[in-house]
Amino acid sequence: MKDLEDWAAVQKVYKQTKSKRATAEILGISRNTVKKLLGLTEPPKYQRTAYESKIDKYKEQIIEWRCEPYCFNGTRIYRELKKKGYEGSSGPIYRFLRKVDEDVGNHISNKATVRHESPPGDQAQFDWSEYEVVVGGRYRKVYCFSMILAASRKKAVCFSLKVDGAAIYEAIQELYDDLGGVTLELLIDNPKALVITNNPKTEDEVRYNPHALMMAKHLGTELNACPCYWPRKKGYVKRSVM
Repeated sequence: MKDLEDWAAVQKVYKQTKSKRATAEILGISRNTVKKLLGLTEPPKYQRTAYESKIDKYKEQIIEWRCEPYCFNGTRIYRELKKKGYEGSSGPIYRFLRKVDEDVGNHISNKATVRHESPPGDQAQFDWSEYEVVVGGRYRKVYCFSMILAASRKKAVCFSLKVDGAAIYEAIQELYDDLGGVTLELLIDNPKALVITNNPKTEDEVRYNPHALMMAKHLGTELNACPCYWPRKKGYVKRSVM
């Protein structure tokens, strides 16, 4: 992205100065860089930065354990990876296992189920529901935010008159406080305050709202957005708010 921004800046400044040297001084870059960017016949293409997943270095081992003769289920694989130093949540493992099952399904025993039973501290699930109640003598929309620990089913709720980004972020922090700690992963739906795009029909990565990512980093958790129109994946908390 930086090359594209530099290219645009150089084009704009050079049109005004008509001088490579002046352009370089104004932008704080070298004259060689200015010359290079001016020589491009079209804007440099944006290249997505590749981020290494916490499970990348374990993928070969996961595939081996998933297939015969081991046929480990997801819980067993997660437990074994923790022994090898894996520090992430179980969510990425289960997502990768679904892909493995599709690609090499004939080599996987029926005993190797993908049922996701989260260990303690691994995952919480967050959602909310809308109600109309009488507040100050008139009907108002009130939002009930709910969070439930996937392992113990312990849950907490809080209420708000708003459902914007600030209200959602505040609710997540308050609910974690009520539950007594932060899980490795937070399973969420796809509101714009949390998720920008999430299309399960494509291979594109989920794009999270930058403010939501900052909140997650501050809390020390990892966001995991449910595939759109797939509420069963987040069934624990869905049942608690209906």
